Amino acid sequence: MTRKLAFLTFGELQGPFGSELVQSFVDMVPHVYGSAVSTPGYLEHSKRDPETLKHNWGDLVAPNCWGGEVSNSHAATLSMWEDLESVAAFAYHGLHGEAMKRRQEWFVRRGLPEHVAWWQDDSDPISFGIAAQKMDLLHDLGPTPDAFSLRCPFVRNGRPVKINAEMVRTKAAQHAGLSASRLE
Repeated sequence: MTRKLAFLTFGELQGPFGSELVQSFVDMVPHVYGSAVSTPGYLEHSKRDPETLKHNWGDLVAPNCWGGEVSNSHAATLSMWEDLESVAAFAYHGLHGEAMKRRQEWFVRRGLPEHVAWWQDDSDPISFGIAAQKMDLLHDLGPTPDAFSLRCPFVRNGRPVKINAEMVRTKAAQHAGLSASRLE
């Protein structure tokens, strides 16, 4: 059975969707998702139906540590990855890395977890509800093999590990090369 890395991001925007305060963030979202899809090690992400606005992995659920209520100012992503280095290469390099540099412009700082990762089997269900529980677990207990951050990750067998920075750079360079070749 294959284990894959589930990864949730959750945050509160400086204003609601549709607000001029966050429009530049909203405008970047499709490009960032497009960039994720071409990242080595990317598997899939929750998709939103443009007509119903429903996510294919269930309704958006706010973690209790974030107040437990979803608002029009919350932004969240839920994705699956092959390994830690792949999600780190995407998160901190390329288009998403550039967006991360602007996060204080778009997001309210609450001192709460902004992402959580966990390993799961192919047959395990995935949903925003499960992801919210994982973020609450990280908030309440700190990093554990069941819910951790990229700063304090665990490998598939539950041991703490340091992310391989060289592999992250290699995957980021591969992604940059793939992205550049698509532009030619």
